[in-house]
Amino acid sequence: MDLKPALKKLEESREFRTWRQKNKDTYFSYAFKIPQEMNPDDWQMGFYSKKKDRITAFVMAGGSVNIRPEEEVFKKEDAQVHQVQIGKVKVTFNDAMAKAGEFQQKNFPKDRSVKTIAILQNIPELGNIWNVTYVTEAFNTLNIKIDASSGKVLEHHLASVFSFRK
Repeated sequence: MDLKPALKKLEESREFRTWRQKNKDTYFSYAFKIPQEMNPDDWQMGFYSKKKDRITAFVMAGGSVNIRPEEEVFKKEDAQVHQVQIGKVKVTFNDAMAKAGEFQQKNFPKDRSVKTIAILQNIPELGNIWNVTYVTEAFNTLNIKIDASSGKVLEHHLASVFSFRK
């Protein structure tokens, strides 16, 4: 199931509606998927409360909705979490994965992916993006940011996993 129908299904669920009544100040801030570890219909979606500076994640798996406890946001101290403007998202998850895969094959053919992490988010400098990270057999990470409206690759970065140990 693609993101928009999954988000609609989440918003129509009893679990979400009950939670939403007590958390009206939140907004949709991300969608997350690890294709190798999740079924095609599974998603994790986050809703951010600016007032509390906390996020609540909803895991949609196997047809059920599970709410994770509210938690701190993984971000730099002064960074802001922006709302994903779902109406502007024209590129489906599958199209984003195809675009990222083509880019990886063309530009980094020796860095074969063993794991893919995909996040739809809104980054102020770039807008709504599919932020795709490949962890490769060569212990590199290839990060590709794809415009969620046009499908254009906006940025990419290849780094060794070992460079993160600093």
